[in-house]
Amino acid sequence: MPKPKRNRMEIYNDILSAIAQELTNGEAKPTRVQALSNLAYDKLVRYLNELEGKKMVMQNPLGLTEKGRDFLQDYNRIKDFVAEMGVKYLDVSGREVYGS
Repeated sequence: MPKPKRNRMEIYNDILSAIAQELTNGEAKPTRVQALSNLAYDKLVRYLNELEGKKMVMQNPLGLTEKGRDFLQDYNRIKDFVAEMGVKYLDVSGREVYGS
């Protein structure tokens, strides 16, 4: 069975998480972030440009801004809350999902 399609917020979270993980190991390299976030390189570049436009990342050198770190904290807090409550919700595509 194919893996469900990720929505934009999930992709943002995966990219920001990959950058944060790489920064703890030293320098964040785009090819490592690409592999960790499971995206084609052209899509990663497009999302990095979007995230830079939203002032969540800086690209030279690749890193997180305060807003990007806030997003990660808030996203994880909400995801944990939904999972803890066992709440069923609709994702952006209208798919019914349980907090997990």
